[in-house]
Amino acid sequence: MSLISAHLVRCIGFVLNKFYRWLYVIHKDEMHIWGILFRHRPSVGGGDEDNCITYHKSESHASDLLKKGNYVMNLTESQVIIAECYDDVYNVRRFPFFYDAIFDEAVLLKTLNIDDFLSYVESMPYPNVEVFFLWSTGRCGSTMLAACFEALDDCVSLAEPLDIVTPWTLRKKISPDVYHRLLEATLKFHLYQIVLQKPKTKLILLKTASWCFWYAMEAKSSARFNHCFMYRDLKGYYLSSAIFANVFGNATRGSFMAKLTNFEFFIDRAVNCLIYATSRYSEDKAKQLEKILYEEDKLTNIFTGMGTPILYYIYSQILLHEKINIVAVKYEEVKKDTELIFKQLLQHINKTVTDDEMKRVLQSTKKDSQENTLLSSFNKVKFVDPFIKTRIDIAVRVLSVLGMEFMSEEGAKLPNTLIS
Repeated sequence: MSLISAHLVRCIGFVLNKFYRWLYVIHKDEMHIWGILFRHRPSVGGGDEDNCITYHKSESHASDLLKKGNYVMNLTESQVIIAECYDDVYNVRRFPFFYDAIFDEAVLLKTLNIDDFLSYVESMPYPNVEVFFLWSTGRCGSTMLAACFEALDDCVSLAEPLDIVTPWTLRKKISPDVYHRLLEATLKFHLYQIVLQKPKTKLILLKTASWCFWYAMEAKSSARFNHCFMYRDLKGYYLSSAIFANVFGNATRGSFMAKLTNFEFFIDRAVNCLIYATSRYSEDKAKQLEKILYEEDKLTNIFTGMGTPILYYIYSQILLHEKINIVAVKYEEVKKDTELIFKQLLQHINKTVTDDEMKRVLQSTKKDSQENTLLSSFNKVKFVDPFIKTRIDIAVRVLSVLGMEFMSEEGAKLPNTLIS
C-alpha cells in the first residue's frame, strides 16, 4: 500500500483500486465507486500511485469555502468532499461536463463536516443571478442548446454537476431535513462560486443529466427559477442511443460487462429515481413500472427503453401539479428554425438578445452531436433496426402504463412545446 492509500484509509476509511490510468475510490463499507478522484500526468503510465499529482487533507474549515476554486466533489452522510482546482472548471468549451473537469483538475481534496457546510452556505447571501434549468431526455441536442446560451455575453453554462443530485442517493441515511437542505446548499454553492469567478454573470444555464429530472420537484428553490424540458421523436432518440448497444451489447444483470462498467448500479439508480418521481403522482403507475424494470434482464433495454417515456410523464405532471415555470422544446423544432425557438426561450425567461449575440448563437448550433458524429450514420448498421424496434416496444409498454401512448408517434408533441 502506497503512502497515499495508507493516508486515505487512516483519515476517512477509503481504499484504492487501480483501473487503467485512473484511480477509483471505493467506500470500504459499501464497495460503492465514488468516481475518479485522482489523475496522473499524461506522461506517467502504469497507474503508479506515487506519481499522483493530487493529495489529500484530512479536514478543512468552513471558511475555506470562500476561496475561489473550491467545489463539492462528493457527499457522504457525514462529510462533504471539497476539491480545490486551479483551472476554470466552469469553462464548458474546455470541459463539456463539470464532473469530468473536477476529476481532471483537482489538486487538493478536503473533507468538511456536513453540518458545518450547511450552516456556512446557508449563512451566505443568495447570489444575484438567474438560473435556467435545462432538463432533457438525453441524445436530443441539449448540449447544442446549452452552447447557444453560452454564446450570450452574460451567461455561464454549467453541465451536469452531479453533486447537486447526490443527496438523493443518501436520502435513506440522512434525515429529511438534511436531505432537503443539501439539495439547496449544493446548488447555492455552485452559484456562489460562479459569480465569484465570473462577476459579470447574470444568467446560469444548468444542464443536468437526464435521470436527474426528479430534482425539479424535490428542490424547494425550483419555483424561483425557470425551467425547460428538451426532447425529440422516440425513433430519433433510439437511433442516437443505439451507440449504447454498440458499447454494451446485450449485457444482462450480473454479466461480466455489467460488473466491469458498474452499469447495473447506474441503471438501478437512474431508473429507480424516475420511478420514485412517478410515485409522487401515482403509486399504482410506479408499481407497474417497477414490475417492468425487474422483469427486463437486458440492461440497455432498461436504460434506453424505460427512461425517456417516464421523463415525458414527469414533465406532463410537473406542468399540471407543480408551481414551476416550465416549457418544452423539441429537437426537431429547434433544427427547423433555431433563431425563432431560441428567441421564444429567451422570452420565457424575460431576456433579450443582441444581433451580435444571435450570430454567435447560430454559429454554435454546429456543435450538434446528433447531426455531426457517427451517430448520424447508424441507420446503415445492421443492428440498429432491431435495436430501435425492441426499445420502442418497451417504450410503448411504459407509455401505456402512463397513459401517454400518443408520444410514440413521430411528430408527437408534449403540452406547452414551443413551435417554429
